[in-house]
Amino acid sequence: MLNIVAIMVMVYYINYMSIKALQNCHKKIQRVVVNHPLIIYVALAYLISWSWWVPMAVGGQSADHGIGWPTHIPGLLGPTIAAVLVTLIVSGKKGINKLWQRICKWNVGWYWLSVAAVIVAGIVGILLASNTVTIASISTYPGIDAGLNGFITLLIVFIINGFGEEIGWRGFLVDGLLKKHSVLKVSLIVVAFWATWHLPLFFVLESFKALGLGGTIGWLFGITSGSIVLTWLYKHSGSSILLVAVWHTAFNYTSATAAATGPVAAISSTLVMIAAVWIVIAELKAKK
Repeated sequence: MLNIVAIMVMVYYINYMSIKALQNCHKKIQRVVVNHPLIIYVALAYLISWSWWVPMAVGGQSADHGIGWPTHIPGLLGPTIAAVLVTLIVSGKKGINKLWQRICKWNVGWYWLSVAAVIVAGIVGILLASNTVTIASISTYPGIDAGLNGFITLLIVFIINGFGEEIGWRGFLVDGLLKKHSVLKVSLIVVAFWATWHLPLFFVLESFKALGLGGTIGWLFGITSGSIVLTWLYKHSGSSILLVAVWHTAFNYTSATAAATGPVAAISSTLVMIAAVWIVIAELKAKK
């Protein structure tokens, strides 16, 4: 009888110590996340996205326009998943509610014209390249089956590519950095992480593989300009994630679809670079 009691006490003690250790571990993890939310966010965004893309690259798989599998698309959700997880740990339900409010913020006035400008640039490019661009190619996106309805493709790109990136990069990282730094400084900090996050895609996406050295340098200029424009839009729209997600989606349709070659990509990319230069000048003047 004493042996049974001793065993029961021992089992209870082991269980108690195990639960205590798990609680202590959880508190330590929570403390680290609370003290370094932006660093943890970046690490998680990389971990989640790269856990999909790196095996694709190692396995010699690649994603191309109009082909639904293999696909890089799920990896684009990494920034959003990371942002939601860190927000939950740091701010709980209250933080998620605030994040949701920024996601749904649509009343941003004339800033919607920035989206219209990108779309118009794409239309002008398509008209100039009318001999080579087809209606089907406009909605033929990397990693998405060309057999899908054009509206379904647009919806996938908007949710997974637009929101998938912007909830994290702008809605979380930019939002946190803007509390202490200027638009230009935040843009440069974020693009360093945002551009590097794309690294495995240079081994996975056929369009990235085809860039070459010159194309990669151009891509770096383009993504830096995009970071400046998106950060500026996010700040001056009152932190609208919806706006930057729509803008990002519109730009990708003029730079990442099968139709986005030659004049189409050149005009939209040039427009973004000009906008970025204007923002830099305006921000520098505002500091004087």
